[in-house]
Amino acid sequence: MKILIILKLTSILLFCSSLGMAQQNYSVKGKITNWPGDFIFLETNGNVSIKDSVKNVDGSFEFKGTINGVSNAFLVNKAANEPAYKFFFLAPADIHIEGSYEDLSNAKVSGSKFTTEYQEIQNIHNVKKNKVDSLYNLADLEKNKDKSQIYFNEIEKLNKIDLEASKDFISNKTNNPAVIYELSSISLKVDYPSLQSLFDKLDPELKESKQALDFKTYLTNLGNIQIGKLAPNFSQPDSSSKIIQLSDFKGKYVLLDFWASWCVPCRRENPNLLQAYKQYKDKGFEIFGVSIDTKDEDWRWKRAIQNDGLIWTQVSDLKGPENDAAKLYAIQVIPSNYLIDPSGKIIATNLMGEELNKKLQEIFETK
Repeated sequence: MKILIILKLTSILLFCSSLGMAQQNYSVKGKITNWPGDFIFLETNGNVSIKDSVKNVDGSFEFKGTINGVSNAFLVNKAANEPAYKFFFLAPADIHIEGSYEDLSNAKVSGSKFTTEYQEIQNIHNVKKNKVDSLYNLADLEKNKDKSQIYFNEIEKLNKIDLEASKDFISNKTNNPAVIYELSSISLKVDYPSLQSLFDKLDPELKESKQALDFKTYLTNLGNIQIGKLAPNFSQPDSSSKIIQLSDFKGKYVLLDFWASWCVPCRRENPNLLQAYKQYKDKGFEIFGVSIDTKDEDWRWKRAIQNDGLIWTQVSDLKGPENDAAKLYAIQVIPSNYLIDPSGKIIATNLMGEELNKKLQEIFETK
């Protein structure tokens, strides 16, 4: 089990594309029944900021304005304890939205080509999710392991079909801003060359959008940490504020370990790391821990180091998911690790439990 930490790549798309620079008219109108609160808000989030509101009269609304290109947009209710919203793509067009507040996320959008295409792929994902959830429930109830495995095999097939649907969407809708979201959503399911190949298919103008450029940075970093590459160097303060560099450990085998004090799977792995460290530290093995904790969690990080008996070097810039080293190493889930040889090259990734023990045994006990 691993924990997703980098939410930027998998969050709701924050996108704005200036496909064609001229300002053009848009209108957004419709009705959301049972809308609570006195106002209905329209907002965008991207390179262009639009903030508008209308008085709530039986849930009906109409917004008009100008925009250049395509932007993500939201109908927002700010009266609730947790702001509720309906996401769609705003473009120079006449867009109509109808639905009920109780099922706001499924309100029907017409007149927005990119939203329609995006909803089509989301419908495929939702159908798959419902089938997978049902199969997991059946597997949980099944006491016969062989029969239970049949359900898991079917789940695997459905996930593969769903992944192919995402790839087809990306390959065939190369000017739709939603493909950046799809690329992000499959980034842990495909290898780096496949991800790069899919990104390369996007229309040139879409590649220049802010969200696409953010994803391109992620791709570049991902390419830099493939097996056989020199591990990118970085420096961060340790728990006593001393600045430590990864390159300080050159000449040794180093396990670069990304973790956090609140990450249960990470903490469960720590005893195995401790055993490996004690066994091989005198033979040229080091562990360099990087915590994804925040400044507010500084005390928890230091307490975890003490409670888990972590006697190797630990660093953190205490920026949480924005940790500079985590971004440099394209970290999306923790625990994650990279085994680096004495020359500074990455020779293995994500070695946990017995896999780590076997690799270290292969390195140090066959010499």
